[in-house]
Amino acid sequence: MRAVHAGDLPLALTLVDAGHAALHEQRLSLRAAGEALEAVAEQTPDTSALPRSGMRIGEVAAYLGVRTSALRVWESAGLLTPERDPGTKYRRFGPADVRDARMINMLRQGHYPLPQIRPILDGLRRTGSSDALRAAIARRQAALTQRATAMLEGSSRLHDYVTDQEPTSGVAGSIP
Repeated sequence: MRAVHAGDLPLALTLVDAGHAALHEQRLSLRAAGEALEAVAEQTPDTSALPRSGMRIGEVAAYLGVRTSALRVWESAGLLTPERDPGTKYRRFGPADVRDARMINMLRQGHYPLPQIRPILDGLRRTGSSDALRAAIARRQAALTQRATAMLEGSSRLHDYVTDQEPTSGVAGSIP
């Protein structure tokens, strides 16, 4: 609105377009993350896919492309529970731990907060089912749909404002 009031309608429209483009990118990212997460969730933890069994924290971080501090945060949040070597007390990540870390990483990239990740992992660990994952993705899709609807309404009101028209009724499909 600052751009509109400053008389810079092209900038205002550019900002609206950027908001819609960002929302579209979030939808694409969510779809890709959902597909990737489903694939990871349905995999049986497999030692052959890992460089070696019983990986240490630095090795897992390098394997996943994350910082060791991220793995420590996820562990302190109760999302990861790697075993500890009895002699050195170093963390030892097994195949299931690495799978869980991959899922956490993907969900974090999709902007999921840590408390929302726990039920997904718990459901996967408890039942072997990715139902909790599907439910979380459905909730995120619903939130994006709600945001898109709000943006559409905002665009309609902006149109009415800049064309000095009477406001539309606010009902979808009522744009003149």
